[in-house]
Amino acid sequence: MTDQIERELLLPVPPQQVWEVITVPGFLDEEVELELEPGGDARFGGGKTGWVEEVVPGERLAFWWSTDGEPASRVELTLEQEADGYTRLRVVEARPLEVLDVTGIPLAGSGGVQHGPAMLAGVA
Repeated sequence: MTDQIERELLLPVPPQQVWEVITVPGFLDEEVELELEPGGDARFGGGKTGWVEEVVPGERLAFWWSTDGEPASRVELTLEQEADGYTRLRVVEARPLEVLDVTGIPLAGSGGVQHGPAMLAGVA
């Protein structure tokens, strides 16, 4: 079972321009610090912290975030080049219950080590 929210936007700019907006403060939150590498740290305003799962510049960003004591959500942003220079931005935030099966699996990078398995289980 998964709790999930999905949104799509069609933007009149190329994917690289959208990428530059979604990875800096303002789009995801007013305060954003992302280490754009797998296992990198992720910090957001309001006390949300997490780690970066996947980065394909200009195409895809996936990360986990939560506030203290809350189960983590997985956020995935996908950019697709459309006709006439447009970009389709798809944002999916989910709380997949099956992620609890990965607890105990070591994750690369400082963000994964600090937040990965414990954060997924809601015990970070």
